[in-house]
Amino acid sequence: MKAIRIFCALAATMLAIFSAGVALEGEIPAANSLPLTRYLRVAVVPSSKSVDAFVGDGVAHAAFELYVANFGDKPVRLVAVRLEGAGGAEPYFKTIDRDALESAFSKLGFPRQTRVAPILGRGESAVIFLFPNFGAPERAPASVVTSLDVEEEGKPDSEQRITIAPIAVRHHAAVVIQPPLTGRNWLAANGPSNTSIHRRAIFIVDGVPRIGQRFAIDFVKLGPDGRTYRGDQHNNRSYYAYRQPITAVAAGTIVATLDGVPDNIPESGNFAVELRLANAGGNFVAERIGDGRYVMYAHLEPGSLEVKPGDQVKAGQTIASLGNTGSSTEPHLHIQVCNAPSFLGSDGIPYEFDSFTLKKYRIDRKNDQPVHLEIDSSAPVKQQTPMEDELIDFGAR
Repeated sequence: MKAIRIFCALAATMLAIFSAGVALEGEIPAANSLPLTRYLRVAVVPSSKSVDAFVGDGVAHAAFELYVANFGDKPVRLVAVRLEGAGGAEPYFKTIDRDALESAFSKLGFPRQTRVAPILGRGESAVIFLFPNFGAPERAPASVVTSLDVEEEGKPDSEQRITIAPIAVRHHAAVVIQPPLTGRNWLAANGPSNTSIHRRAIFIVDGVPRIGQRFAIDFVKLGPDGRTYRGDQHNNRSYYAYRQPITAVAAGTIVATLDGVPDNIPESGNFAVELRLANAGGNFVAERIGDGRYVMYAHLEPGSLEVKPGDQVKAGQTIASLGNTGSSTEPHLHIQVCNAPSFLGSDGIPYEFDSFTLKKYRIDRKNDQPVHLEIDSSAPVKQQTPMEDELIDFGAR
C-alpha cells in the first residue's frame, strides 16, 4: 500500500535549515580519554533524563534520538550503538550495528530516509533514531545506558566508546485516551515504528529540533479488497474514510482551530493551497487535555468543525469530520499527542488507546494491486498503541 505523505512538502526545507545550524549541548564523557572522542558531541533528544515507555503489540517500546556532531579534523565512523537496561526483571541488552545502524542513521543535509554509511566528516552532524523494544511490559528495565562505539574512518584498531549517563525509563507514563473513530478496518498507516515517515520528520522551530509527530498515526479505512477507496481514486467521496465523524479522545479544552482550507484532489500530485507551516495540517483542531499534553487532529473536512477555541469538550464528543486537506494525498485522520499545540513546534509524546480490536490480516494482490483483504484472526486489547500498519476495529461510543 502506498504510504501517505504527511508534511513531506516541508520536510526537505526544514532539514536543510537544520543542517546549516545545529546546536548540541554538553560533551558526553568518554569511557577513555583518547583524542578521537574529544571531538564528538552527543545530545539525547527529547530528554537526557528520562524516556516514556508505551505498549504496542503487547510489548513495551520507547523512542529517542542521538544527535551527533564531529568537531574534529578526521572523518569518524559510527560502529555500533549499544543499549543496556538496568533494574528490570531480566537483563536487557541490544546492539545496533551494520545494516540496522545504517537504517537508523540520518546525516543532516540529506533527504529524509536516505541511506548513507554512518560516517561523519569534518563538521558533519547526524541523527541516530532509536526505538528500543523492551519486551513484556512487566519485564522492561528501569533505566537504560546508551553507548556509542566509534573509530577513525579506515582505522578499525582505533575504536573507542562514548557512554551516556543512564536514562530513566518511565513506565505507565503514556496518557490513555479513547479512539477518535468508530467502525471496522482502520489501518494505522505511518504509525509508531523506527522507519515511519512521522518518526523521521524533524523540524526546527525557534532554533530547536522537534519531532511533534514522533508517535503520530494516519488512519485510513480499508474496504473488502484491501484498498482505501472504491471507484474513482481522484474523488474524495470514493474513500471509505471520507466524512467519517471524529470524536474527542479525552475531555479537554479546544485551544486552536483552522477551517476553510479546501479538500485536495486525491492522488493528483497537487495541493489545493500553497502549503505553509500554519496550514500544513489542513483544517485542524488542537485540544488541551491536561498535564502539558495536547491532541492534534489534522486534515479535517472543510466546514465540518463543530468546536471553536475556548470550548470545553467531553470524551466521545464529535468535533469534526474526516477530510483531505493540507499536506495530504488522500482522506485520512492524522492524530498526534504532543507537548504544545503545534504539529511541528512540539515534541510528540506516547499515548495508548483504552481499547480496540487488533486484527491479523493479509492483503492478496494481483499485478501488485490489492484485490482481497483477508482477516486471519482478531483479539481485543486494552491500553495499547496501534503500531505501524496494524489493522484495528474501534467500538461504538
